[in-house]
Amino acid sequence: MGNNQGNRCLPIEGTRRRVEFEDNWFAEGRSRRAYRGTYHGDRRVEGNKCVVKLYKQEWCDRMGELAYRADIRASERAQEMAMAFKQKYPTIESIEFVQPEISKIDHSSAFKLLGFIPIHKRVKGKTTETKVTSKVMIPTGSTVAVERYLEGEFIRFLSNTGYQGEEVLDTLPSAFSHFTFHISNGQILVCDLKGLRWEHGYVFTDPAIHSQTAGDRPNYFGPTDLGVLGMIKFFQNHRCNELCEGFLKPDLVNIRPRHTSRARRITDRPESTYMQELERHSPVGFELLSSS
Repeated sequence: MGNNQGNRCLPIEGTRRRVEFEDNWFAEGRSRRAYRGTYHGDRRVEGNKCVVKLYKQEWCDRMGELAYRADIRASERAQEMAMAFKQKYPTIESIEFVQPEISKIDHSSAFKLLGFIPIHKRVKGKTTETKVTSKVMIPTGSTVAVERYLEGEFIRFLSNTGYQGEEVLDTLPSAFSHFTFHISNGQILVCDLKGLRWEHGYVFTDPAIHSQTAGDRPNYFGPTDLGVLGMIKFFQNHRCNELCEGFLKPDLVNIRPRHTSRARRITDRPESTYMQELERHSPVGFELLSSS
């Protein structure tokens, strides 16, 4: 005798919305694992699909609340840049960044023997080949970021090193990244653009932001903030198009050879590159700006 309970989050901060989600993650990154879920508790979104991104314990142990605050900062700042881009180019396709909402795990999936004794389910572990209890993988009180589900063909348009696959013909995403460097006077560069292309524009999720202050405030915009080194790497790969005309860009010719050499050693790939992978590259400090 008993009943089943699923994985459920507490109400999202500042709302009545809560989320229930599947037992097994379908994708993972350096800091989080992603689960498919649905919204409940608000009739406006009742039953709508979402993605629940559960922060890995080892990442939270290292970063504390910065683990999710950095992601929020990056998404909010990227959206500000998208609005500025649309203001400058009102007739081109729009860009939107999905904004994560924060919640915590209320309980994980289990069979409630006699209605109150939890027997936790076996779920996918830290690797696809392993099985552990839901209590281990989805511990009560863990922080999650909840985002609306993007329905359609998911495309990696541009990595945080400026890499763009040959199959990606879109030039607007890379021009937008260059624009963010220009409009911020070289202080930040929004990149790692991935998501959907719709009829009226683009919807991106999980952007990366390289910042000039990364050396003083590491991981301020998350683990994909490669700082000035990331900016150099981006412009080593970037090819300007007509939208980039007049934009500021770094004078790569006058940057010290050892700095450009460090940037060139970063592997070009469609996936995100993390600062922890580059710890052998010491932070570099110099003025990047010059006229385009």
